Amino acid sequence: IEAAAPALFTANANGQGLAAAVALRIKPDGTQLYERVADFDVVQQRFVPIPIDLGAATDQNFLLLFGTGLRGRSNLDAVQVRIGGLAVPPQSVGPQGDLAGLDQINLPLPRSLAGRGEVTIEMTVDGLIANVVTVSIR
Repeated sequence: IEAAAPALFTANANGQGLAAAVALRIKPDGTQLYERVADFDVVQQRFVPIPIDLGAATDQNFLLLFGTGLRGRSNLDAVQVRIGGLAVPPQSVGPQGDLAGLDQINLPLPRSLAGRGEVTIEMTVDGLIANVVTVSIR
């Protein structure tokens, strides 16, 4: 039995494709805006990305990912994430707080990701590899 067994949830619930996630934008006045990163297209019968808009240079942007098997990590430094090949240290990783067994990882989104389109998110926790998910960034 491992203390950590990282897995990220996906919009289509099969562990592949678009992340089950939320984008959070914090305006300079402290206003917080939560935005979806995926939507179900009834014509295509599949989830499609909603590109994350990083907004003004003064906005702070975060990606809130959801998964399981993350809270047992040895320490925060043992969680490594790459978004589109760019190393992005997580701000926090642990229990989501409202739903039993649901873990949350909060990632600051660097402005250098702007305009990248669909990017992969790769994560390891204590050396264990999680499934790869995607988001789109405008």
